[in-house]
This record gives sequence, structure tokens and C-alpha cells, in this order.
Amino acid sequence: MRPERMGRGPWQNESRGTHMDHLAEHNAQPGSPQEFPPSLGGGKTAVSAAPARGVPKPLFIAVAVLAAALAAICAWLAVCSRDQDRAMASMRSSKEFMRQELDQASAGLAAVQEELAQARKDLARARDAIGLLEEYSLAAPNGTVPEYTALYPDFYAPAWEGETVSGGKVCCLTFDDGPSPNTDRVLEILDRYGVKATFFVVGAGKSGQADQERMRNIAAAGHTIAMHSWTHDYKKVYASVEAFLDEFSTLYQYIYEVTGVRPQLYRFPGGSINGYDRGVYQEIIAEMTRRGFVYFDWNASAQDATPRPRPSWDIAGDCLKGIGRELVVVLAHDSAARGTTVDALPAVIEGYQNAGYTFSALHPGVEQVTFGYPKIR
Repeated sequence: MRPERMGRGPWQNESRGTHMDHLAEHNAQPGSPQEFPPSLGGGKTAVSAAPARGVPKPLFIAVAVLAAALAAICAWLAVCSRDQDRAMASMRSSKEFMRQELDQASAGLAAVQEELAQARKDLARARDAIGLLEEYSLAAPNGTVPEYTALYPDFYAPAWEGETVSGGKVCCLTFDDGPSPNTDRVLEILDRYGVKATFFVVGAGKSGQADQERMRNIAAAGHTIAMHSWTHDYKKVYASVEAFLDEFSTLYQYIYEVTGVRPQLYRFPGGSINGYDRGVYQEIIAEMTRRGFVYFDWNASAQDATPRPRPSWDIAGDCLKGIGRELVVVLAHDSAARGTTVDALPAVIEGYQNAGYTFSALHPGVEQVTFGYPKIR
């Protein structure tokens, strides 16, 4: 007897439900074809699920993090590079600043050394002057200081602030007894050759407007204007130390009033040793040195202080006899009767130039040229 078909029991429905659930889970997986049994769908049909679009989130996050990291690194490198450039620029600026400071310090040191050297010279000069004054003071009654030291309290030379001339062959042209009408020609020739010279002027008979203008022209052209006494009268000038001071203090004040220049140099009429000053010249030198003045004699001469004018070629020949010395101080005269001296001047200048000399005006920085008396510097 065939058993009777029985309806589906609960276990069968449960089993079927379980099988369908597994099938649903299988078909629910992404990319898997969905299959349905024939009893449910009347045949087998496969339906493909659409793949996911775009970059998966984990990979996108990784790329974003990497890009941010690279951007941060680039920014850091840029900052480092900028800081390095600033540091290098700062170092270069500091180096240049230090170099400038060093240069300034070196220049300052050189200036101090120069001032110290000049101070030592001034001190030595002052000591020499004091020694001479002490020598004469001891010879005075009761060892007193000569009264003339108190005379003319404004008659003192200004301090020298220029350089010292040393080394090389140097020629210093000097002109005594001016100014005169010949001064104009002398200045023109000196200007033409670019030469500076020294004019030892006198005062008596030189108070006219023309001579005052010549004195101003001497100073304006950069030449040295110096003192040669007021009268140039030997008997008056060398009558005593007081007489000498009176002559030169008067001329000193006159030069200052006319030109605005306070002279520092002087020249004895007839030179520092002559037949009129033997009894007083050492005292004169001591007192003038104490007052800060410097005197110059000469070691080459135009030999033009003659009653009759000499030919210009003879004058030039005598002037050029100084060639061979390191320092040549040439004496010439600038008076109205010395026209041939002016005529000789171009030949004198060219002669020394051809012998390798340079020219300089006299000033306290030039080595003193004197006759027999010891130099005071």
C-alpha cells in the first residue's frame, strides 16, 4: 500500500526556509549571480550585481594623508630654505659690518699713532726750548727768567696740525723781502708749474693797497706766508731780544689783519748767524722757539742780493747747485729790483724737476734747515 502523500510538515517548511535563507545569503554577496530554483522562478536566471564605483575609502584616505604629508614636508623645506637664506644674508651683513668696523678702527689707530708721534716731537721741541731758557735764566741775576718772556702775550704761533715731509728729494723755493710788483709774475709762474713756495715778507713800506692785495693773493694761492721782520734794518732788528720781538710781533699782527693767516715760520734778516746778531741770536732762537715759531735758513741761493742785477742764467745756475741734496731750500728775493730772478724761475723749476725733485712750501712739518746753530724740533 503506497503511503499517502502527506503534507509538508513543520520540519520540511523549516528545512526549506533554511535552504532559501542560505541561497539568499549566497545571492546577496556582491558580484555573485542570483539563482532561483525552478520551483520558485520557473527556470534559472542569473542577475549580476553592479560593481562599486570610485576609489575605495581606505585607499583614498591613504593617498590624502600622503599628499598632506608631502605638502607639509615641502612647506617645511621652503621655511628651512628661507631661514637659511636669511641666516646667510645676516652672516654676510655681519661680516661686512665687522670689516667696516675693523677698517675704521685701523684708521683711528693710525691717526692716534700719528698724533702721538707729533706730540713726541712737540714735547722734544718744548724740552729743547726749556733747556735753552734755563741756560739763559741761570745767567741772569738771581736766576730770574728774562723779562721779555712776558712781553707780547698774543705773539705765539698756532699749533701745527699738518703732516711731516720726509723721504725723497724735495725742493723748497723761498722768496724774501716781498711783496713787490714782481710778486705778481712769481705767482703766475708758480701757478703755471703747479709749484707751492714760501714768501718771507716784510712790513715797512708795504702798507699800500696793492701790496696788501699781493699778500692776500699769496695766501689764497696756497703758498706759505712767513715773517722776515718789519723793517729789515739789521741794527734795529738785532739791537736786543726785546727789539727783535717788537719787530716780529708787529709784522705778525699785520699779516693776520691783512690775510687772516697767523704765521708759524720766520727767517732772520741775513740768516740766523750774521755779523749783527752774534750776541743775541741764541736767546732769540730760544725765546721764539718757546713761543712756537720755527725758523729756516737755506742751503742753496740765487745770489741775487747784489747792487746790480745779475743775468738770469747765472741766477738759475746758482739756484741749481742744490741738486744732490735730499732737501733743498733755495733763497731768492722778491723785491722790485729783482726782475732777472723772476726771469730765471722757470729754468730753476724745470732743472729740479728734471733731476727728480718734487716741490713743497715750507711749514713746521718740513725738516729744519739752519746754519751753525743746533736744530730745535
